[in-house]
Amino acid sequence: MSQISLDEHESLDEDDEEFIPMEVMPSLRLNDVLKNLFKPTTAVVNLDALIPPKELGFEVLRTLLYRIRPEVKTLSLRYNNFSAESIEYLIDWIAENDHLETLYIMGSGLDEKQRQKLEEAWRKKLTGHRKNNLGYTLIRVTFEKELEAKLAQES
Repeated sequence: MSQISLDEHESLDEDDEEFIPMEVMPSLRLNDVLKNLFKPTTAVVNLDALIPPKELGFEVLRTLLYRIRPEVKTLSLRYNNFSAESIEYLIDWIAENDHLETLYIMGSGLDEKQRQKLEEAWRKKLTGHRKNNLGYTLIRVTFEKELEAKLAQES
């Protein structure tokens, strides 16, 4: 797997002509996750302790984030040992993502500075930002969705 630094490119994968998503993951469980990402009904992606450690996991994480559809509202990345490159990529991806509503990152190798940077990126999209678990669970929703849900319950 070749590693391509984000510094070499103007933006994330859609503008990266050199990026080729992985077609086969390094484990059966990750292959199952990848297959599920092609289903429009997938709303939760659980990658807890599944991404290979450090640099080996960069291409895996990059491919999975590339394949996440707008229907996915919850992403759990707990207990992974991300490299600095993977963390930076995740922060950049989160800054551009406008559909994810819940992110779990406890135990994924982020120091406080990286966690704060991720939280700043998280706040760039949607509204109603909250955090739980010392800032390792990030939540955001649009006020329109909250209003729609409230109106649906009342009727």
